[in-house]
Amino acid sequence: MRWLKPAIFATTSVVSFSASMPSLHASQASQPWTHYGLRPLGMGNAYVAVADDFNALFYNPAGLARLKTWDGELLNPAITATKNVNGLVKDAKNLKSGSTSDTLNLVEKNTGENFDVGLSLTPHLIFPNFGIGLGLDVSAQSQFHRDVTVDLDAGVRAVLPIAIAKSFFDDRLSIGVGIKVRARVGIDQNFSMDDIAAFQSASQTNTSGKKLDDYVKAGTGYGGDIGMLFTPQKQYEPTLGLSVTDIGGTPYKQYKVKDSTLGAPPIQLPSVNVGLSAKPIQGSWYYLMTAVDMHSINQPYSFSKKFNLGVEGGLGNILKIQTGVYQGYYTAGVQFDVGLFNLRLVTYAEELGNTAGFKEDRRIAAQLKFIL
Repeated sequence: MRWLKPAIFATTSVVSFSASMPSLHASQASQPWTHYGLRPLGMGNAYVAVADDFNALFYNPAGLARLKTWDGELLNPAITATKNVNGLVKDAKNLKSGSTSDTLNLVEKNTGENFDVGLSLTPHLIFPNFGIGLGLDVSAQSQFHRDVTVDLDAGVRAVLPIAIAKSFFDDRLSIGVGIKVRARVGIDQNFSMDDIAAFQSASQTNTSGKKLDDYVKAGTGYGGDIGMLFTPQKQYEPTLGLSVTDIGGTPYKQYKVKDSTLGAPPIQLPSVNVGLSAKPIQGSWYYLMTAVDMHSINQPYSFSKKFNLGVEGGLGNILKIQTGVYQGYYTAGVQFDVGLFNLRLVTYAEELGNTAGFKEDRRIAAQLKFIL
């Protein structure tokens, strides 16, 4: 039991970071706390206590200490889209002109719907105890409202983490730390039809005297993560996971373009995340893993959007099948890994309301890995 006291100390040390977190606003709490991986999303995004592949760089750096071998991916594009994007594209193609009245009809037809499409890359190189990676997202998301306005969130987000980890007490306790660079450029704004009409005109200026470029925000920031995994026994591998991402908050420094300075994106809030995982079934070439997570427990939004469940079954390294519950909605995923080819498919949903079960935004994502 020599490991018990250090394990308790490590746990309380990590949790203590949450006591010094700044006060948060609900509007800020909707920001993603990490770069979401397709495999974690397939198992309900319950991954803090799993963290056994490159996604540990984003969810819990302590997982790097439990890797058995190195892994690298250079070209692994992933495409994500809401299930109703195809309908919006068809409606847009059927527009007879680009007039304001046609645009208004398009908005009215799709009132209350959310549309999201994105392309992401996660190149990485990981070894036992060390890893470096990049989470790059290029996305556009819009939502139409009854007051004939449109929320537009479009741009590029990137996070580049570098992390190290170490195991102690016969690999029962693993601790990891990481530093990262965040970058963001884009628009996150609500626009009226008058704004849209003005931007379509030759002046490109709305009633407030602003150009579309004036709404662009860009910046870079530097943050840090810390994580822990604790497995008291080898049988069934029950594991407690704990991570704090963006310790103290990661502010963005404004970006200058020629003689002007763009507005800075809002601060990336700190997030305290906990999880439990276990492998109730495990053989030489198969396993069944279960996991449960609570994300951003220090942030002031509904418990129903923080609680996640996941299950994964695997046959060696060739096939992994996942399912789970994320933000109150089912998830499902599958991963094939044969030689130089890897395919990941997943379906999940984001909750558009303040509580789970209010408004489902179902999404489908696919990722391919080539060569490495």
